[in-house]
Amino acid sequence: MVAAVTLLALLLAATGGAASRENSSELYRKGARLAIDGQLDKAILVFKKVVEISPYYCMGHYGLGKAYLYKYGMMDDAIRHLKASVTLDRKLVKGYFYLGLAYFMAKQYRQAAAAFKSAYTYDDTYIEALYNLGVVYEIMEQSYKSSLYYRKYLGEKVKEEEDLVF
Repeated sequence: MVAAVTLLALLLAATGGAASRENSSELYRKGARLAIDGQLDKAILVFKKVVEISPYYCMGHYGLGKAYLYKYGMMDDAIRHLKASVTLDRKLVKGYFYLGLAYFMAKQYRQAAAAFKSAYTYDDTYIEALYNLGVVYEIMEQSYKSSLYYRKYLGEKVKEEEDLVF
């Protein structure tokens, strides 16, 4: 009996307890698959576990924030976690983009504009951010800025389509 307990202890020490610990990246992918399949409640539980296991893993916060974005009445939680994701990875473009959407849906238009600008600044292929900036400034009744962003979006869209053709 003592030998069996000792053997178990040695096995756990050798594996670092890996059998009992789950990998946060694998869990994130599992949560993402659940969310894509429309199982948001299950995805949220998985993303919460990711954040619990690795509180400094930006993708855990991103996944949880994005899942909350699609759940009615969870906008404050969505903003909190999407904000955490871009704080942990300052160049997480999709984090900024969805943070912009969350702010937009919460009618926090100035913050939405800042998030969309960050998304486009870090990745100028995210031209949807330009369109969203046009919408935000239109709602804020800043027609000049709105027009600038709509035009910039259309110009980039035309370039994108030309690149696809040739």
